[in-house]
Amino acid sequence: MAREDLILNSETASGREPSENIDIALRKAIADLQANFFDLDEGRINYGAVRGTSQFNSYVRLAGFLKKYDLKSLRDRNQRLAFWINLYNTMVVHGVVGLGIKQSVKETRGFFNRVKYDIGGYLFSLNDVEHGILRGNRRIPHRPWRAFNRDDPRCDFIISPMDVRIHFTLVCGSQSCPPIGFYSADGIEEQLELATQTFINSKEVEIIPEGKILRISRIFKWYRPDFGRRDDLVQFLIRYLDAGEKKEFLQNNANRIRIRYNHYDWSLNH
Repeated sequence: MAREDLILNSETASGREPSENIDIALRKAIADLQANFFDLDEGRINYGAVRGTSQFNSYVRLAGFLKKYDLKSLRDRNQRLAFWINLYNTMVVHGVVGLGIKQSVKETRGFFNRVKYDIGGYLFSLNDVEHGILRGNRRIPHRPWRAFNRDDPRCDFIISPMDVRIHFTLVCGSQSCPPIGFYSADGIEEQLELATQTFINSKEVEIIPEGKILRISRIFKWYRPDFGRRDDLVQFLIRYLDAGEKKEFLQNNANRIRIRYNHYDWSLNH
């Protein structure tokens, strides 16, 4: 039996429609949420404090206006990247708070397929946003299919070619996710670089010289095709590692290193 969709912005938008573009109004509402409830240094979110606040209610009200939003108004690639990354991250927050999730997004079966927004008359799940839009409609990990069929009208909004750095911006509400950030069209290049550097220089990339073992996030396993061959992945890591012993060891042992993947902690990032 198919599980029902959880369309978070299904209620009719209340109040006056914002005088500015909904994209701009949403960015301001997201920034307000982040300023009050997100710890950007630690990458944590105070979900318990969000529910019922004026900031959250304002965001939810604005999300209702997305049903009338013209996605084709996002003409610039940088605009589109910032819009979809920020939207994905706040959809997760909306889902966790709205569904009353306490410990893990795994509490809601099919969370990433069922949590959806109506945007411009099209339904987008979290998986649609990640795999269909931001990954250029590449195959979903552990699935033989893509998010969108060839004749799906949502294909018009695919961002291609994919920028592999998006993997370090998407926050799935879990401890092992990258830290949450905020992305803007005019700063997206620097922000993508910073997100990638921050993640790769975190505990999610570890070198154990004894045995020449490289322990890395499971993100690199799930999305291995996005990073290319093994050598491509290693060179990608070398590129972003800070200067020091870790980088030097990997450079000197790139062909001999053994890759192992970390356990993924799905408990809430609060």
